[in-house]
Amino acid sequence: MANLETLLNKTLMPLAEKVQRNKILGSLMEGFIRASPITIGVALITIVGNFPINAWIAWLKQVGLTEHINAITNGATGVLSLYVIYSLAMSYAKRLEVNQRNAAIISLAFFIMIMPQTVASVVTQAGKQVPTNIGALRLDYLGGQGIFIGMLVALIVTRLYAYLNTKNLVIKLPSSVPPMVTQSLAPVFVVTIIFIVAFAIRVLFSFTKSGNIFDFFVNTINAPLNLLVASPLSIIIIMSLLSLLWFFGIHNAVLQGPLSAITLTMISTNIAAYQNGQPLPYLVPSIVAGGIMASNFLGIVTIFMFKAKSAKMKQLAKLSFVPSLFGITEPIMFGMPIILNPIFFIPQILPPIISGFLSWGLVRTILPVNLNPTTSLMPWTTPVFVKTPLAGGINYTIIMLICFAVTALIWYPFIKIADKKEYQLEMESKAETEMETAAEIEAENAQA
Repeated sequence: MANLETLLNKTLMPLAEKVQRNKILGSLMEGFIRASPITIGVALITIVGNFPINAWIAWLKQVGLTEHINAITNGATGVLSLYVIYSLAMSYAKRLEVNQRNAAIISLAFFIMIMPQTVASVVTQAGKQVPTNIGALRLDYLGGQGIFIGMLVALIVTRLYAYLNTKNLVIKLPSSVPPMVTQSLAPVFVVTIIFIVAFAIRVLFSFTKSGNIFDFFVNTINAPLNLLVASPLSIIIIMSLLSLLWFFGIHNAVLQGPLSAITLTMISTNIAAYQNGQPLPYLVPSIVAGGIMASNFLGIVTIFMFKAKSAKMKQLAKLSFVPSLFGITEPIMFGMPIILNPIFFIPQILPPIISGFLSWGLVRTILPVNLNPTTSLMPWTTPVFVKTPLAGGINYTIIMLICFAVTALIWYPFIKIADKKEYQLEMESKAETEMETAAEIEAENAQA
């Protein structure tokens, strides 16, 4: 293990330093970190509103609290793309040395402009239901499905804004005009050009079958996966791809189409067979999916972080541990960040692949599982270490523990490397602060 850490330190640390110096990649990492308070702050409310006890969830609905809990959750994660765009645009603008607030608000406006702004609905007229379109923005595009496009918008619009500002397109106002007014009116021509680009994108993508850039992106990714059927291999492919895309900031919601088609088929067919006392048609794919879910349990990662040297990792462990128990990974994905962090590329994509094939092999050979598929209907926040034993007894629990071990072994050295890097940065920052303090004291003594 020590030799592996040494090897990884030699290869990954220089790469991480280059990433931080790169304006785009550094901005991406900073942007996600700055958006992390949103995901951490809403985690408790999300857990309470989806606590894995059916009686509790039914009571919340009965007293009318579910609607308000969902509103708070949607106000955070349901429009997460907006927060990512704003923080990312500001981070990139800072590195390009242009007005950060202007870049952020222009990026947000651009994003909204290229979005579909009508939603199909039905109204009742003269006792008849009539299809109609209403003006609205879908949370699908503002949330998970829009994060990747939002990232591109923030980077491209901010870069275009910085470039156009160098072309003397800024309105020159007298020095007597207040700075706030000058900063607001000066880039009018620049913003006009940027919004013409937004108009062109809307028009161009309206001629595609998808009708807009958001659906075009989702359909392009989903198209080859829609051909897959429910099998152990397809489960491994899709769920491993989820981890890979999530590393690049593409939320799991993008692949909900093919994944839902497969999982719903497995769940409904297995439950029907189970109730009729028949063999489960999709037993092995379901076990494989469960093993991969166990490998994605980030509670193991936060346990390692509690023993870290760096203050950042220790604090992040405290904030993200409880959410991770309930399957809420955004706090650690954004807070570390894991997204687009080269140190965590391997541990992010490798455990699902290994655990998927391990689960497949074990259930086919030495650890056959008698699965109760009705546990699939439990709330999504049910901890995997609770759901798995209920679903498949001792053998399924052993498979889960093996997948946990795989995750721990793969993640541990990378957490150690990241912790060492963060600790060095903290020590350097502390030394600089102490030097500045000493210099200030010296200057004060000299004046006295």
